Formats: sequence, C-alpha cells, structure tokens
Amino acid sequence: MSVPFEEGVNIRITGSNIEFPEYLNLLQNAASALSIRRSYFADPHDSSNIQQAERYVRLSEDESGAVHARDGPLARVGHLLESDRHGTRRTEQTDMDGNSEQSPGYRHQTGVDEVRIQEVWPNHALPKQLKHYFAREHKSMPSDHPLSHPKVGAIYYPTLWRDSDQKLGVTPSDLQQLSEELDEAVLGILHDAGISVTTTVPFVEDAYFDAELSDRKRQVVELPLQDIKERQESVVISNVADGMSPVEWEALEVLVTDGGEVAPADIAESGDFHIDSVYRALDRIDQMIQREYASVELQSSYVGELVHDAITSAKERTRDAVETGAKALEAAERGLDQRTSAFVAWASQHCESWRETDDGVTIDFGDVEADTLEEANRDIRQKLREGKRLWDEMRNDEMKWRLGDWTARITYEKHPDSNYLAETTTESMGGPLFRKLD
Repeated sequence: MSVPFEEGVNIRITGSNIEFPEYLNLLQNAASALSIRRSYFADPHDSSNIQQAERYVRLSEDESGAVHARDGPLARVGHLLESDRHGTRRTEQTDMDGNSEQSPGYRHQTGVDEVRIQEVWPNHALPKQLKHYFAREHKSMPSDHPLSHPKVGAIYYPTLWRDSDQKLGVTPSDLQQLSEELDEAVLGILHDAGISVTTTVPFVEDAYFDAELSDRKRQVVELPLQDIKERQESVVISNVADGMSPVEWEALEVLVTDGGEVAPADIAESGDFHIDSVYRALDRIDQMIQREYASVELQSSYVGELVHDAITSAKERTRDAVETGAKALEAAERGLDQRTSAFVAWASQHCESWRETDDGVTIDFGDVEADTLEEANRDIRQKLREGKRLWDEMRNDEMKWRLGDWTARITYEKHPDSNYLAETTTESMGGPLFRKLD
C-alpha cells in the first residue's frame, strides 16, 4: 500500500486484556498479516491519543458489598468530590440489572475530573471513573463461574477532562502513567473498603485475570475522604457562625435552588442587589464555591446538602440555626484550637445533644432514618468512631468516652427484603459507647 508523502493514516484500535504498551505491537502484527509494512506504524503521530482504558480486579460477590455500600468508597468519592453542577456528571447507582431484577451493586460508578482527583490522590493527573459492576447475565451463571462475580475497576475517559483540550498520548511515559494511576485507584478503593490487597482470598480468577500477587511497585494510598468531609462541614459551619450578609444568603439560596447555570448577575437580579455587592459576597464565601468565568457553583454535592440544611434551618428554626452555628464561633472566640473546633463541628452536625460528666459522655443522635436497622447501626457506629477520633485528638480522657452512653430514635423498614408487607417502625435505642467502638 503506497502512502503519499506527508499524508497519514488514521487507525483506531480497540482491544482488551493486554498490557497497554503492547497495542502498538498488536497493530504492527495486524498490518504485517495483511502484507502492510510494519514500519508504517513504527512512530505514532503526536496527535495520537487514548480514548479509553481500564484496569480491573474481579472480586468475590461475598466481599464486594463494602465497595458499593451507601457509606462505601464509591458513594463517598462521588458525594464529596462531584462538582455541584460543573461539566458532565458521572455518578450512577443502579441496583436493577438488565432483566429488571434487583441486583445490589449491579452498576455503581462515579467520575472525577483531573482537578478533584488530586484531593484523593495528590500525585495523579488523569480524570477517572471508579466502578463496581456485574455482567448483564450474572444471575444466570452458577456461583463458581467468574461472571457471577463483579468487577471493580478504574477507567480513563477523555470526556471527564475539565479542560476539553486535554488529552493523553501514547508515548511510553504516557502509558506508564496511565498504568500506575489506574492500578493505584483500584488499590485505593479496595483498601478503603477494608478489602486486603496482599492476599488472593477475596478475588476470583477469570479467563484474563489471574488473581496473583504482583511485584509491580504501586502506592496503596489511604483515601482521605473523612478529612475532606470534615473540612467541608467545617467550612459551612464556620461561614454560618460568622454571620452572613443578606447578599451571601441570597447567593447560597440561588445556588441550592437553581438547577441551571448560575452567574453573578442572576444572583444580583434575584435579590435586587448591585452586582458589585454580589462579587464582594462571593469573595467572602469563596471556600464554599467554585467560580469559573461567568459561572458560580458550590464546591460539591455534599456542600450543597449542608448549605440547603442551613438555609432551611434559618427559615424554619432561626434560633436553633444561630445557636448551632454559634458554637463554632464561640469556640473560636474562646481561643480553642483547631482540634476542639473540629469536635464542636462534629457534635453540631450529628448530635441533637451531648454532655460531659465525671462519669462519662452522653450523646443523643435524635431522629435517625435508614432503610434497615442494620444500616442505622452501621451509621451510628461510624459517627461514634469519628467522634472518638476527634475526642482523642483533643487529648481528652479516653475512658470518659468508652464509659459513656448513646441514644437515638431510629425509623426503619421492618421487613425490607422479605415476603411480608414492608412496615415502617420507630424505636428508641441506645447503649454503652464501648460496644459501638470495638
């Protein structure tokens, strides 16, 4: 085949289950089999780029629930890092399979752009989609068949770039970066879900995945999702506590209630404010928002929920909202350090009331709603462990926490997965704190 000088040939290669650097060899072998000289494809053009790439492990279905759970790493990454309204949203949680049957974890995925991904993996530069998913026909497979078990993967998609002009080339260094980042993303998700990555026990071999320990040098990064959550909570609480102006309240209310693109001019028009006042207000709440060109958005979906709660409280229970927000301000005025302020923020966010006595602490979570009693207990356990960590960081007496008590009014469905008619019930529950910590 003769190719005129200075002309080129565009080739799209789609394959699976081979190492990334082998694709060029695959293309050259394919060309050679068709009597086309391999040398035509020896040096890809600078515009060559990767359109999609995935690394995955196949995980035992018995172990995978922690990955796609409501409080698991996929849900928390999407909730805390997904932009409030910027770009393409890629968060999906589908528990109904292709045959319209219930299948927990059937397709759970969240996409994060190249800017927000660095909050979790500081050394990463590529946007990624993190995913837990089953094959369409997995329920029809016997339990010992690999396709009856799910995959946990990290996928590179160019459409996730915040900067639409960005791309990833096919140079050896590009491919090495791609391999390392996707591997580390998968390992991080597994580690955060409490799944061991130093044993083959939780994994299932298939035709391409050997489920063997690797000697690749990869970082297993502990995802700082709890730190991100506390930082976002602290930012909202401190802004509310500092006392926001009418312009700032109006800006936040527009951002929460308007689902479309919001510009500073829209906020000014909504509250009949001068545009300069709006810009000054946005500067004062810059930790809660993102500004790009003529648009404004909240930092994340989670910040949006916190702001919505603050606005609702301000409208319906102004006194309570001021009292709750004032705790953080009071702590600052008394000169309490950051650790104490963090604990105050935790208590304000999660507890209806809490008190400390010589005998221990007493924590009342108030009304707690969940689909099941097990889910409610898991949520309470996580909150108490989080509270104890902050308590310990203040160097308080550990025994006061362990000897304390908790109470809550839990509303849940009594028969969510049985043949009985679902029944919603509310129970007052509680007990010693140490039983929720061990």
